[in-house]
Amino acid sequence: MSSEARQDMLVFLLTKAVPARTTRVVTVGGVLRREEMDLVINPLDFKALQAADYAKRYNGGKLVAISMGPDFKVKPLLSELYSHPIEGVDEAVVLSDRRMAGADTWATAYTLSLGIKKVLDVNKAAVDEVLELVESGAPPEKVLERARELYHSNLLPNLIYTEKPGLPQGVVQRYARGKAGAEEVREALERVRKELDRFLIVAGLKTSDGETGSTGPQTAEALSGVLGKKIPDITHVTDFEVDVESGNLIAERKLGSYVQKLRAPLPCAITIMPEHRPGVVPVVRRKRAALFSYRGKVREVRVWNADDLGADPSKIGLAGSPTIVGPGIDIGGPPVQKFVGRTKVFTQRVEAFEFNGQRYGPFERFAKADDLPEELVRELEAKGLLKTFDLRDLLEEVLGGVVVAAKH
Repeated sequence: MSSEARQDMLVFLLTKAVPARTTRVVTVGGVLRREEMDLVINPLDFKALQAADYAKRYNGGKLVAISMGPDFKVKPLLSELYSHPIEGVDEAVVLSDRRMAGADTWATAYTLSLGIKKVLDVNKAAVDEVLELVESGAPPEKVLERARELYHSNLLPNLIYTEKPGLPQGVVQRYARGKAGAEEVREALERVRKELDRFLIVAGLKTSDGETGSTGPQTAEALSGVLGKKIPDITHVTDFEVDVESGNLIAERKLGSYVQKLRAPLPCAITIMPEHRPGVVPVVRRKRAALFSYRGKVREVRVWNADDLGADPSKIGLAGSPTIVGPGIDIGGPPVQKFVGRTKVFTQRVEAFEFNGQRYGPFERFAKADDLPEELVRELEAKGLLKTFDLRDLLEEVLGGVVVAAKH
C-alpha cells in the first residue's frame, strides 16, 4: 500500500446474538423467542471482529458493530465487544423492535442495511454541518466550537479536530488560529465525506442458529437497493487488504479446494472464514492511521427501532420474511413429563434468584415447578409466576399457539 494513501474508513461489523444452547422453536412459523433465552455472541463473529479490527487499525476510521434482537439481551453482549480482542469496536448499535421479530435472513438483511445507512447518514450530517458553517462565513471560533462537540460525539476524525496527544492539530483548530484557510478546511471536510462512502462490511461466515451463511451477502444486496448503487460482496474470505489508493479491496477466498483472488471496489461486504489470521500492523502504519481515526469509544450502546430507521413495515420481521420454517424439536435438555390440570409451570421466563439461602433458576416459560419447595411455590403463585398447566398451554407448547377450531 502507498505510504501516502489516506483513508478514514467506516468498518461495520455485523454480529448476532444466538442461543447459548439448542432451544426449542416455540411456534409453527419457526420464530425463536430470543427474549426468553440465554444468548451469546455468535462464535464465528469473533473471527469477523478480528478482521474488522485489523482493517480499522491498519487504515484508520472507526469500527461500528450492528446487531438485531431484544435490546435488553443484546446490549450487554455488544458492550463486551469494546475490549475484545485487540482494540475492539468503537461504537455499537442494536436494532430492536417487536415489529422486527420473526425475521428471516432477507428481512434481517433489509433491517441491517437500514442500520448501516443511518450510521452513514449521521456521520455525513456531522461533516456537512461543519462544512456549511465554513461556507457560510461563520466565525472560526464558532466552527471550532461545533467541531469540538461533534468530535466528542465521535463524528469527526482527528484530521478535522483532535485532542489526542502526539497528533498534529486538526485543520479546524489551525483554521481558528489563523494557520489554515477556509479552502483548506473545505477540502479536508469534502475528502472526509467522500471517504465515508468507501466503507467495509464484515460478517462471520455463518451463525450457529441458522447455518445459512446468507445474511452477509444479502445485506450487501439489500443495501444496494437502499443506497441506489451496487454493493459487491465476497464470501469465504481467508485474507484481504484494503488498497486505499485505488479504493479497492483485494481478497483471497477458499471454496472447497479452490483458492481465488478477487478485487472489489469499496464499499463492499465480506464474510470471514474461521482460518483467517489477521496480520500485525506496523507501528509506523498505526501512527498514520491514528490521524484518520476518531476520538475513541462511545460505550453507550445505541438502540434504534423501526421508526428510527424509516423501515417499511411490510419488509421487516415476520411480515417481510418470505421464508417459512417448520416447527423445531427441543434437543437441549432431557424429556419432561407434564400433566394437564396437575403440573405447576412458570408463566414466563424467570431469571436466577435466591430463596432461603438457596439459588434457583433460571426457568423458561412452561418449565416445571413441582420440585420446588412448597413455600416457594406459594410465593411464586402469589406473584403470578406459576400456574397449573392447562390444555391451552399444551396446544401452545406443542403447536406453537395454533388455535384448532371444530365446525359443527
